[in-house]
Amino acid sequence: MKQDEFVIFAELNREKFEDILDRLMKYYPSIQFGRQGDDWIWVHVEDDKIEIDSFHSKQLEVKGRQKHSKTVKHILQVIEKEWILKRFDPPKADSTR
Repeated sequence: MKQDEFVIFAELNREKFEDILDRLMKYYPSIQFGRQGDDWIWVHVEDDKIEIDSFHSKQLEVKGRQKHSKTVKHILQVIEKEWILKRFDPPKADSTR
């Protein structure tokens, strides 16, 4: 898998959006978020971002470039395990890109 390829790393429980957001704000200083029909959180890393959103799913998908897999691993470690519905190992291609 190419390092610049967009992939989906995991699915999170959408009902836990606010809990996930609160937890991530303790660890990551640069976050944008919104709730307008869809829920979304952008965790900015370097010159890119990890996207956690419900744009193409009923749940929250954790998406980004393959090269940010270490950051995603950390994100999944700092949130509660029960908030994680599914991990994709290896990550699956994001067909919306």
